[in-house]
Amino acid sequence: MVVIGCFIAGAGDLSFDLKGYVLALTSCFLQASYLLLVEFSGTKQGVGTNELLVYNASLSLPFLAVVLLITGEGKSALLGVSSAAREVGSVQLLLLLAVTSLAGVGLNFSMFLCTTLNSALTTTIVGTLKGVAATFLGFFLLGGVEVHALNVAGIALNTLGGVVYSVVKYNARK
Repeated sequence: MVVIGCFIAGAGDLSFDLKGYVLALTSCFLQASYLLLVEFSGTKQGVGTNELLVYNASLSLPFLAVVLLITGEGKSALLGVSSAAREVGSVQLLLLLAVTSLAGVGLNFSMFLCTTLNSALTTTIVGTLKGVAATFLGFFLLGGVEVHALNVAGIALNTLGGVVYSVVKYNARK
């Protein structure tokens, strides 16, 4: 149901962008691999959630630095931060960066905890439901997307599949 809902919603995408879909599918593959590794490390090897967060940050930093250098994103990010500090004000920008960082830490902690306590599949399904909420908020708050019957039907089927999966898993655990 979840996958079929995605295909239906994708069929209603009137602004199809192949590069966007390739990047999205790559992201899904990498996230699935990542969650399986977290599940294996946390559940099978007994590594705690806090340790996983520290290892993740430490091991990811060199790769992030290389990507930033290759793509030039590091320089543009620094220029963007300095211009934003002038426009918004440095105190407000620092506050915004702090809140964003805390939200990222909370997201990673809850995702790692969910994966170690449940499974990578459960975390993925819950993430799908989170994505549905973000999609609906994006429709109304950000605009730029034409709401179409296929979009709504696909997202509804996707959500229903996630809810059914969650109920089945919950009942199986009971």
